[in-house]
Amino acid sequence: MILIQNLHAGHAPKKYAVTVSSCRPKELTALIKREVEDSLKSFNEANGNHLGIWSPGFPMLQVHQNFSHHWVKVQCSLIFMAKGLEKLLEDQMNNLNPTDYVLHRSLRHSISSINMLTACVKNIHGGECSPKPSPPELPIYAFERKKWGHTLLVAARNYLGALEHHFSVQISKIKLVTRAKLQKYLGITNHL
Repeated sequence: MILIQNLHAGHAPKKYAVTVSSCRPKELTALIKREVEDSLKSFNEANGNHLGIWSPGFPMLQVHQNFSHHWVKVQCSLIFMAKGLEKLLEDQMNNLNPTDYVLHRSLRHSISSINMLTACVKNIHGGECSPKPSPPELPIYAFERKKWGHTLLVAARNYLGALEHHFSVQISKIKLVTRAKLQKYLGITNHL
């Protein structure tokens, strides 16, 4: 069992236990992607729909072609994502949208779930992200921070979508291998 901390801005840390039986990375990734999409929608409603892209982007959230060989890097990307969303939440609460409680709640849910997924990936695939990535730096000016937040949420959604697809492909391969082994064991052929 792995205990992880959930850091909500302004609240005491909570710890969540992740066990192998409760860790379903494909389903958890799909859930988080929907939560991040909800956060993006709320963010755009609060900050503007046509913000554009923050040009430096987030290299830590670039989609890897083959996640299987880079699970520690996936952990680091998820940690970076959660830390970035924590900064975004803090900025929204303290500066840009202090009364948008729907947005704050949505971001908190996303952060909590990303932390659970990080522990899940570590639990299943092993390894440890070291050194832990630093959180991304917020720009100084409000409009740049809005573009930064929009770009972070879009990058997070895209990364989670690619990760979800990878888990789906991985599960399909496991099912095919298992089915083939079962057919071989039972002496069943496709010609029946």
